[in-house]
Amino acid sequence: MKYVVPATAYRRLTLLNRLFFATTPLSKKELLASIETSMNTLNSDIAHLNEIFPKDMSYIVEKDRLVSLMVADNINFDYLTAYMICNSDLFQLSLSTFQNTTLNVPEWAEEHFVSLASLYLKLKEVDTFLAQSRLILHTEPLQVQGNEMNVRFFYFHLFSKTYPYSGWVIDEIDIAYIHAFIKKLENNSNIYFSVSSRLEYAIAIGVSLTRAKQGFAMQFDEKDAAHWKELSSFYDIDGIDFSDLEGCLGSVLTIGERYIILKTFFLTSFTYIERSQIELRIRYEENLRPQRFKLALELIAILDDSPIDREVILVSVIDYLSRFAFIDKTHLILDIDYFSTKYLPNKVEIAAIETVFSKYEGQPGYKNIRDNKSTILKYLHDLFNITLLNADYTKRLHVKIISKNGFLWEEYMKMEIRKYYSEELVIFCEELQPTEHWRQYDLIISDFPIESPNSSPVLVWHMPPAKRDLDQLKKIIVQQSHYTL
Repeated sequence: MKYVVPATAYRRLTLLNRLFFATTPLSKKELLASIETSMNTLNSDIAHLNEIFPKDMSYIVEKDRLVSLMVADNINFDYLTAYMICNSDLFQLSLSTFQNTTLNVPEWAEEHFVSLASLYLKLKEVDTFLAQSRLILHTEPLQVQGNEMNVRFFYFHLFSKTYPYSGWVIDEIDIAYIHAFIKKLENNSNIYFSVSSRLEYAIAIGVSLTRAKQGFAMQFDEKDAAHWKELSSFYDIDGIDFSDLEGCLGSVLTIGERYIILKTFFLTSFTYIERSQIELRIRYEENLRPQRFKLALELIAILDDSPIDREVILVSVIDYLSRFAFIDKTHLILDIDYFSTKYLPNKVEIAAIETVFSKYEGQPGYKNIRDNKSTILKYLHDLFNITLLNADYTKRLHVKIISKNGFLWEEYMKMEIRKYYSEELVIFCEELQPTEHWRQYDLIISDFPIESPNSSPVLVWHMPPAKRDLDQLKKIIVQQSHYTL
């Protein structure tokens, strides 16, 4: 977020964030301490935010020297952020540069009914925040210029942050073609994108296709070729079907364009559906990135005394650390949250994670980790906290019930089990072959001998269950939960 809006807008978003998540009204003194600004600037920002937002959407209230935010029930912070950015001249300016118009500064000011003097002041802010991404704003005509990857990531960020309000703004590209490509990628890779991460990836692809269509080509150097070859040794990336995207573009994608689309895939969030894919990812890291693998192992060792799924947490750490090998700087990572988030209670001390990093950051081969340490620390602290908060859930026995007679009999079997074991010990899973995540059940209980569709053991029960059936289940629950029943 810091790299797609000027400092003034970011400061106002910080104020909005502080008020949005506050549990009680705050004094201006508290706000000044957290935002680090002057009283005059704070008052000006409050007035500005109340002016740009419709009152029935968001309004900052001052009462008894305390400040609070009134927000409509169906509005979240992402929507407020998107609305604020979309209704700025700077967003319209960025959209014009993305659309590759031929307007210069005076022509743009006239077309958008902005005074030339006011626009030049705003352009100074634009120059400042673009410089952080090593980009410049060319004015004859208006165009964002610099390293092509940096240019694309600037637009990726901007359009993903504004989507909740703006919708799809990449007019030259039909999103249906992109969704078709992503669906094939999911099926062939045994992964799943959530609705939000799918949109984020679609926006990234849409930006790349637009830039390619406009003639701004991605370079593909020897380092990229070596990485492509390395990936091919474990994954069938040469078999990825780009035909939907090429149909949308009207031409064959160059290897450079295919590579940036694949690279962006590794920078987005997705879920592994098959345990075998998690294991393959771990083997890739162990064989080809032993240094990073060693660091990841030592990091998850912090959680050794907890009942966690080690492979899932290990692959999550590996995937996140890998992002900083693909991309050197944090401003090119799509999902960094620069606003503070706290998961209570705090289950792991951030100092424990920092101790591991301190051991490695001075060694050769860990430059990307060292340069982005604060960002990685925050992510891992959040990840480990969420993992430990979910640890009790992991200890429970997860069961899939199958009956040859159908749903009603399955519900009856669940009811019989629930007479003996609460949700603190047994969780029922609905999907036999999940399509949105890896298999979560530990055990299948069936009233007919069946072949397990995976490595899960099968208990064959009677209907209604006999005492021996319940005794078998009891043994497994004791092993899983370490409780004495």
